Amino acid sequence: MTLLKTFAAQLPSNWQHELKKLNYGRQIRRNRFFTTEPEFALVDSIIQPGDWVIDVGANVGHYTKRFSELAGPGGRVIAFEPVPTTFALLAANVRLFANNNVTLLNAAASNTTATVGMAIPHFDSGLTNYYEAHLSALDDGALAVLALPIDALGIEHRVALVKVDAEGHDAVVLDGMQRLLARDHPVLIVETASDDVIASLTRLGYGWQRLPDSPNLVFRANPHGMPRPA
Repeated sequence: MTLLKTFAAQLPSNWQHELKKLNYGRQIRRNRFFTTEPEFALVDSIIQPGDWVIDVGANVGHYTKRFSELAGPGGRVIAFEPVPTTFALLAANVRLFANNNVTLLNAAASNTTATVGMAIPHFDSGLTNYYEAHLSALDDGALAVLALPIDALGIEHRVALVKVDAEGHDAVVLDGMQRLLARDHPVLIVETASDDVIASLTRLGYGWQRLPDSPNLVFRANPHGMPRPA
């Protein structure tokens, strides 16, 4: 597999893109397009037909697809993905979904509307590591992307769930959706290790838990709180 990835890294970027597109399309058609994160199964008990869901850091759409299936034709999934190359793969994958209920935003969720930098690292094989793309200083080496707050969308429908995978940018993503949090108290799946994020959401009445072997925290609004795990 390492040799194969090293070989793939030598291919022109457009060839790499087409190979990924073909691979993901094959996975979707064979119903093998999913992630092993434990929260992936948990969302079945959260999202109901007709719900609205937000996917921040959608990447190529593993969670987006499951959200789309659970929300159904009467629901809506809003998916943020700022990196244009990844966004193109996400858009191609969404075209293969069963439900036409996904709105794609080629932008980063943040707490202000601005142009920001995006750094994209590489694997040891030489392949571009889009999974760990993260916001950075806007300098000559960074990709310039649009950032905007979720509250700026003016969503009127109740939002049931927000998934945030923003590679350390989670605090400002949540800061940019304070009105939505106060109004809807959605369930949150956040990739975070930040005590500040936990404290901020606790003040809003959220308790939290971490599922075994997961990089994410699951936050639920609970007026009585949830005990903090040892």
